[in-house]
Order: sequence, then structure tokens, then C-alpha cells
Amino acid sequence: MEINHPLVITDENTMIPIKIVFFGLGAVGSAMLICFSELAERDGVAIRFVVYVRNPDEARDALFHAEQLFEYIDFIKLSDFSSVFALEPAHEQELTGATLLVNAALPEFNGAMLELALRIGAHTVDLASDIYGAKTERTLTFAQYAYDTALRERGIAALINMGVSPGVTNFLIGRRMHDLLATDRKDLEVESIDLYLLEDIDSDSIVFSWSPVVALEELAQHPRILRDGRMLVLDPFSEAREYHFPHEASPSRQYPLYQEELLSLHRSFPEIESIGVYTGGSEVELVKALFQLNLLSKRSLPDRPEMTIEAMVRAILPGMNKPRRIEEYLRNGTIRRAHFAAAAEIRVSETVRNERQTAIETVGLSYLRYPELLNSPYAGATYIAYPTAASAAILAWHALDYLRTKSAQTLSGVITGEDLARILPRPRADAIRRDLVAWDIDLFESVRDASET
Repeated sequence: MEINHPLVITDENTMIPIKIVFFGLGAVGSAMLICFSELAERDGVAIRFVVYVRNPDEARDALFHAEQLFEYIDFIKLSDFSSVFALEPAHEQELTGATLLVNAALPEFNGAMLELALRIGAHTVDLASDIYGAKTERTLTFAQYAYDTALRERGIAALINMGVSPGVTNFLIGRRMHDLLATDRKDLEVESIDLYLLEDIDSDSIVFSWSPVVALEELAQHPRILRDGRMLVLDPFSEAREYHFPHEASPSRQYPLYQEELLSLHRSFPEIESIGVYTGGSEVELVKALFQLNLLSKRSLPDRPEMTIEAMVRAILPGMNKPRRIEEYLRNGTIRRAHFAAAAEIRVSETVRNERQTAIETVGLSYLRYPELLNSPYAGATYIAYPTAASAAILAWHALDYLRTKSAQTLSGVITGEDLARILPRPRADAIRRDLVAWDIDLFESVRDASET
């Protein structure tokens, strides 16, 4: 069955609400739902949510400071998403009129969600891709692109890798890159893009901003960088650099990281021969210590050959704290300071006064106002989950609003943050920047001579 519907219908007497469907509602999904509701209230748009989860009580608990939204949410308990993805009759009414499908669960559901979107005519947004799959590693192409042609034919937008990083990082880099390329200066060359990330928390207890298992998998993987046009595989925590972020007293040790921005930027700007993503901060140093102590080894335990050292460490690591505990840590001072930041350095060279000169253009973001979440609907979100959720909601909201304009046909198929920066008109892109700042994600940019240290 296929369901076709307009995006939003409004007349003098009736407004059919935007319907946003969530698959999963954890730390990021719950904050994203709150942000959508705030954006809708500001813009005078009616909105409803359908939330598919295994445990509705836990989903409600994740919204424990936003209970006033419950009347706009249909919580639906499922053991898995397969019946929804199959569009079984029991779910047809729930999905009728859906405007946006959100994968707030795992990247492995991206494909099934896109197939459902093609059947019902809804747009989609996901937060990450499965970059460790064999096909992705071989082709350096996200699996979502397999649906690009069908999405374009259907007039559907699939917003992929939306969040703060990836997501806003791609948007900011894309915006600056498209501005540079628009000058059409024949001898201008973008030599490299290096993205630096900071995940730093000062706390009396170990607090994982992401799932510890996910953090271990991501940081212990062999990182990759693009250097001189070749994709290189490095040893974990090798080729470290120093980077000094705004609002930090000293430089941060940065390690290469294999993350979505690398593949996305390489696809968007294939002419750039060197691209790298680096990360650092207290959470990274914790995983590095485990790695150097050989606690992430795949070797079996001497007395238990069926269990590896890594599996044992994963089993005993503390799980991700519940929102109420996170709020308690922040309120009682256990968490003293937290800072998430991202800075992209774009190295540009051109001939000036008969000499080849190189400048470094920096664009970035900083989330340093974490204590201000107290006494807000977001209290209980981690310092990574909140900017990720707010960024994803803001990018998706502006994309949906643009889709209601006459030029909406230009926004279909697989869309990255760089694509949004290229397609959206400058006033719309500026509105996104203002909203990010309004939701406490500060932005910065600069240009300096490359000879400066």
C-alpha cells in the first residue's frame, strides 16, 4: 500500500498538524522531540508525534521535564520495528499523514526506514550511518545512497547524518566551501580540511556522554584519513596533534577518528586531496588508557577461552546513566564542567601580489552552557546528546519549512549537511545559524595567515 499526502494543509479554519514519527526515543530522540515542539510553537505550526519504542514507560521517563507534551504524543509499544517497516495494516492509521520519519535508534535501521518512506511519501532524517559495513568501507559511500534515485523520483528528501557532528559540522564547512568556490577564482586551491572535535567533561564520577559500548567501538577502530588523495588506515591513537579550542586554557591532544564527515566531505568535494577528522578530551583519553592497558584486546581470557578481554571490559563498564541521574549529577556539582566543540580548518592558497599565499579559514561551534539545562525541559540530557538533538531538529525543521516553498523540488534524494548549505538560500542558512545560537550552540569563524602558529 502507498500513502500519498500533502506536507501540511492550512486554511482559515483547519490546520492539519505535521506528524513526526520516531523510531526509538533515547537520550537524543527525547531532546530532539522537545526541540521540534519548541520550534513548532514558535512558528505557529500544529504538530503531533508517533513514537515507536520497546518500553513506553522509559520513553515517558526520558521526557520527565516535558510531560506537557504527552497529549501530542502517541507512544506505541513494539518488540521490534519490523511490523512498522512492513507497513502492516495495524500501523497504517498511525503512519497516515506522516511528514517526517526519524531514526533515533541505530544506523542499521536507516535502509528499512527509507523503504517505508518511499511507500508512504514521507521525508526522513537519521543521525548517523553504518560506516563500518564492508560495502561502505569498500566503496566509501553511505548505504543510504542506494535509495537516492528512487527518492528523487518520489520527491522525498532523506536527510542523513544530521546532528551536531556529523551534521552542523558538515553544514558549516559546506557553507564556507560553497562561498569559496562561488568566487570562481581560477588559481584558488583548497588544499585540505581538518576537523577537530572536543568531548571534555570534568566530573567526580565517570559519566559517558554516549553508550560506553558505542564509544569503545568507535574510538578503538582503526582510524582513516585522506592524505594526498589516498585513504590511509592508521593505528588507533597514532599521529596525534595539538589543537587549542576557544574557551579552553590549554591545547587538547587530538587523535585521528573515522567518522561520517570524512566520507561525506570526500564525496562532496572530491577535488580536495587531504581531509582528516580528529578528536580529543577526557572521554577519549579514558578509552585511550583502556587501549594502552591492552583492555580492548581480542585475546581470550586464560581460564575462559570463550570470552575475550574486550568482552569482559564491556560487561563490567558502567552503563549510560539515566536522565534523572545525569540531572542529579549536574545539580549537585558532581559534573563541574562540560564542553563540546568542533573546529574545521580549511587551508586555502591563491596567488596574491605575485606570491603564493596560504590562509586558514576556521568555522566551528562550541557548547559550553551545559548547566543552563537545569530547570529546562532538557534537564537530564548529556552535554553531547543535547547539542546533537537540537542541531538535528533545527536542520530538519528548516528543511521541512523550505520544502513548503515553491522551489521545494530542489530538495530531494539523499541530502547531507553540505547539500543543505548549497541548496538553501542564504537567508534560510542564516536563520539556521541564529537558531543554533538561540538553542545555546555558539558559532565562531576566523581567517588567519597559515604562517601564524
